[in-house]
Amino acid sequence: MIAEISIFPIGKDVHLSKHVAKVIKVIAESGLPYKVTAMGTIVEGGTDEVFALLKACHEKMIVSCKRIVTHVKIDDFAGRRGRIEGKVKSVEKRLGKSLKKA
Repeated sequence: MIAEISIFPIGKDVHLSKHVAKVIKVIAESGLPYKVTAMGTIVEGGTDEVFALLKACHEKMIVSCKRIVTHVKIDDFAGRRGRIEGKVKSVEKRLGKSLKKA
């Protein structure tokens, strides 16, 4: 399973990186493969692992912020691994070229 998670506080200042960094630390310490993007973070693992991590991330943010929004998008393709990069490589193969990296 891969999941994209985006958590942000409402009613805080316009600079959110100090809040987001706390959640990224939880993700990094989980040991699951992940990729941080400008709009969210993608994680990969088994169903129980991913859902436990999503809960831990949500709980980490709510401790320091009274109101938060958590967006989660899940792609569950049983038996597949390495999909964070694999999905991109599949598109590149069909295009016959590498995609632009940020």
